[in-house]
Amino acid sequence: MPTSRLFQFLLFSALCTSTLLLAAEPESRYPLREPQQPLRRRPASMCWVPEAQILAIANERGSTISLLAPTTGKVQEADINASPTKLIWIDRLHLLAIVDTKSGRVLFASLKPGELSVQQSIEIGRGAQSLCLSPDESLLAVSSVWDRHVSLISVEPIPKVQSTIPLKFEPSEVCFSPDGTMLIVADAFGGELVVIDTKSQTIVGQTKLHAHQIRGIAFLSADRCLLTHQILFPDIPTTPNNIASGRVLENVVQELQFTRTSRSRVDVQSLGIQEIGVPSDGAADPGAIHIAKSSERFVALAGVNEVATMNSYGVVRNRIRVGKRPVDLVISPDQKQIYCLNNLSDSVSVIDLKKQLVTKTIPLGPQPQLTSRDRGEELFFDGNISRFGWYSCQSCHIDGHTNTQLADTFGDGNAGAPKRVPSLLGGRDDNPWAWNGTMRSLHDQVLLSGDSTMRGGGLSARQANDLVAFLHTLEHPPPFQPAQDEQDKRLIAQGLEVFTSQGCAKCHVPPLTYTSDSTYDVGLEDEHGLKKFNPPSLNAVGYRRSFFHDSRAKSLPEVFTHFGHQLDDSLSDQHLKALLRFLQSL
Repeated sequence: MPTSRLFQFLLFSALCTSTLLLAAEPESRYPLREPQQPLRRRPASMCWVPEAQILAIANERGSTISLLAPTTGKVQEADINASPTKLIWIDRLHLLAIVDTKSGRVLFASLKPGELSVQQSIEIGRGAQSLCLSPDESLLAVSSVWDRHVSLISVEPIPKVQSTIPLKFEPSEVCFSPDGTMLIVADAFGGELVVIDTKSQTIVGQTKLHAHQIRGIAFLSADRCLLTHQILFPDIPTTPNNIASGRVLENVVQELQFTRTSRSRVDVQSLGIQEIGVPSDGAADPGAIHIAKSSERFVALAGVNEVATMNSYGVVRNRIRVGKRPVDLVISPDQKQIYCLNNLSDSVSVIDLKKQLVTKTIPLGPQPQLTSRDRGEELFFDGNISRFGWYSCQSCHIDGHTNTQLADTFGDGNAGAPKRVPSLLGGRDDNPWAWNGTMRSLHDQVLLSGDSTMRGGGLSARQANDLVAFLHTLEHPPPFQPAQDEQDKRLIAQGLEVFTSQGCAKCHVPPLTYTSDSTYDVGLEDEHGLKKFNPPSLNAVGYRRSFFHDSRAKSLPEVFTHFGHQLDDSLSDQHLKALLRFLQSL
């Protein structure tokens, strides 16, 4: 848009939001400048700002917000000292709502001439991740991964939290139904999904899908939606032929129907699954999905750097090559173009919908030279290191964590004994590696995974070094349940005493890794008779949804009450309570 029109819009926005300033905290003003310094931005999401005809872009690693005018390619950028993961434009307030995952807050910012002004922030929770706006713009929904809840924020007269709804899983994607009566909340890692009634602000429906990495939600009607996700088949080993034919892991779009059977109940039913990839041409890591007015569907295939176009029946018509790791899509108001945000290229691809091709790619600013960590990050999200692009490291270790599934990857030297996929967060010092402990270094484990899991031709020594450099940057999640008060601290301290007296520290050595450099017979064995296992770290153990090598224990208490995991039979109920509380505090 012309510069004068942009200035008029920014001035108009400033006047419209002046009433909010009267009741908000002191403003934090950030200058908007043309990007000049090399910066690794890693954009995570974008939204359309209608009056200005610009895209607002959240750059998570770069700690900036970019404003992009697609017609001219002009970019302005503000350093906001945050880690923005999601943003959305609230038209009635003329404000950007921005999720800052670093502080666990939602920022409300206006666009003024030459600056972005944060006028208010609201604390949400640890790992604040995603957000969406109700159709009437009266409610914001924000997910908090590590606090396992969704916050509902009333937009007017001043944004404030109306309710916080606890969940039994780590949430990520959220989406309101077109009529605003339902909010869909999807699992960040596995296949859990809940339906929240927006009037009562309570959970009225839930289901567990055979799914993981749910990364896109789009409604077809008030009671039907599409999800993008992956399906892993744990009993299918990662042989070259199994991978090539899509038998190990599928990349899909699933249609769900929501039927309200009473005020307090919504049933969730699958209406069908459409696979995106075809034999010898996978479609790793489907993510953002958008539906045009023509009913044509667009899916970002983050692992293979493409955007798939599908007709109203779900049939793939085309796959358009874009930048590295496309993570978000926005359709232009005139329905003639779709903008694709490329996370690892720091760019936006402009796709002509009629011609089905990229007409231009707009960089968000200069980038520095790639480091070993940067190259490793690109490899981690690259589905092309697997056979025919069916999956990436991200597919099983979502955002470095786990997809909560079992997988048969020849990690223990043979097939037929699938093992639980471990989290990689904070695991850089958790040697040895593999469930049988045969990999003495992370470098060796990465090389083995390239050969036996990915089957895409293997990794070079340099590629393995780069992946290790990236994995070393992954930090532990925050404690599952930190101490709440002095009484709780005393219970946790008692639990540590039980942990020590029961000999747990022999295998799970505190206070750093809570694991050890050996394997142990814990009274279990796998399908091939393996009895000695590598003890997993207990850091953040409270987030796990299953336990032991094959997930046979479905809860942390069950590890002890059902399997008696190395405990003295004389352990009292109080001592067990204290032990569990200690483990949950890690």
